[in-house]
Amino acid sequence: MRVTDERGIALLEVVTAGLILSVAAIGLALMFSLGMSFITAEGGERIAVFLAQQRMEELRAIGLARAFAEAERDIPGFPGFRRTTTIVGGTDLDGSGEVPRVITVSVRSTIRQAGPVTVTAVYNRH
Repeated sequence: MRVTDERGIALLEVVTAGLILSVAAIGLALMFSLGMSFITAEGGERIAVFLAQQRMEELRAIGLARAFAEAERDIPGFPGFRRTTTIVGGTDLDGSGEVPRVITVSVRSTIRQAGPVTVTAVYNRH
């Protein structure tokens, strides 16, 4: 059996091509959306690293021996970021009786999709 009337075939080709193009366009739009969320998260992590390093430098400026812990709180001038400073005694590895202090600064974003950032320093009294 041969099809002699091809008027409906052109319409079918146009609909199929439109469907293929729309699926490709939706995929492309989703890819750009996902890329933007990664860029936003990366920017938040860069800010968090800066804020953690800034706090560690503040503690070094006053002397790590006099460093003090800080409960989680908002960071002035940086809305959406919270910072915690913890100080714990380490392990006396060499048996000298000197226990190092492990100082950890953690910064997390409450509004961006960034993960928390942690900076750690160890203070050993000599």
